[in-house]
Amino acid sequence: MMYVPGYRKTPSFEAGDLLGVVPPNRQAPRFYSLASSATDGVVEICVRKQPRGLCSGYLYELKPGNRISTFIRHNPGFRPATGSNPVILIGAGAGIGPLAGFIRKNASRNPMYLYWGGRSSQSDFLYQPELGRYLDDHRLTALNTVFSRSDERAYVQDKLKQDESAVRQMVNAGAQILVCGGKDMAAGVKQVIDEILKPLATDVEALRADGRYLEDVY
Repeated sequence: MMYVPGYRKTPSFEAGDLLGVVPPNRQAPRFYSLASSATDGVVEICVRKQPRGLCSGYLYELKPGNRISTFIRHNPGFRPATGSNPVILIGAGAGIGPLAGFIRKNASRNPMYLYWGGRSSQSDFLYQPELGRYLDDHRLTALNTVFSRSDERAYVQDKLKQDESAVRQMVNAGAQILVCGGKDMAAGVKQVIDEILKPLATDVEALRADGRYLEDVY
């Protein structure tokens, strides 16, 4: 995770908006989903260092006090709906960033369910202490994790399949689904959700058209 101290005149932004980072000697930015809101006083992103990754490698080498070239791109199409209907948050790896930010801002304690997949509970269970606090204070209703390099060797879509009855009931009750993470994960999640929804005679595209299936995929 990376925290960039806010300036005195912090721009307006919300979790789920995008931070554009321009590495030195480059013109094209790399976008990262924000885990924080302006009211948090920091710009917070969650980045996995990629092999030969130009921008992730650049960020990894930064030291406290370094300055970087960034800008905010608003992303209003990736926000949890207001109201009392359940919100199902689904992600893997660094995709947990904005999802944790949504939970952090759930002051009204609307029902939020997080499904997240990582590699190892011992090395990369991102936001673990914070999520524990959110369970205790009911900003997070339920936390469902799965790790691909553990004995279960499973992925987040496998966990959704295990919980298909509960997921179907929540969707039938008006739940909104937000997915954040890599393209392969998102494709696997979509396939499983479509299977779960068959008894309801609906599918992901119908939910998407109704604003109830949102993706931030990279």
